[in-house]
Amino acid sequence: MTRVTSGFLAIAFGFIQIAGSAQAQNAPDTLKKGFEDPPQAARPRVWWHWMNGNITWDGVQKDMDWMKRAGIAGMQAFDAGMTTPQVVDKRLPYMTDGWKDVFRKTAANAERLGLEFGTASSPGWSETGGPWVTAPDAMKKMTWSVTRITGGARFSGVLQKPPTTTGVFQTSTGRTLHCGLPA
Repeated sequence: MTRVTSGFLAIAFGFIQIAGSAQAQNAPDTLKKGFEDPPQAARPRVWWHWMNGNITWDGVQKDMDWMKRAGIAGMQAFDAGMTTPQVVDKRLPYMTDGWKDVFRKTAANAERLGLEFGTASSPGWSETGGPWVTAPDAMKKMTWSVTRITGGARFSGVLQKPPTTTGVFQTSTGRTLHCGLPA
């Protein structure tokens, strides 16, 4: 190969590198863009509690508008109680006409905003709530007791009976709960 040919190739290769470098600088950083503006499928969804009928159409709209602005892609509405104090003028208990009206509007608003909308199939933490659930099919409370013994010897004592206390939460007797603990 002659000096002229190798010099020409070096110059041509230099132009290719410069052109490639300029193109790389102009290409969008797709990874960074993906973090800054993730696709709908990668955005978070929220677990949205409707606590003890404390819902209003105005409040639901404001929640959904905020979720959309914050980049949330959808929500799972979940009706629950837990002796939540009343914070709205009029409670809308699960499956009442007022509750159904807000729910229907919520589903339509989610569609309008492009938010994924899901819901639990029944009220309560256990998914077994509602007046149509009879006692034999309702949620059960599991209780236990602990009896400590020393190993390596025969035990002939009587095991402690599990507690029989009923209540809205563990050993609660229906008092107001704070952070899951009886007041």
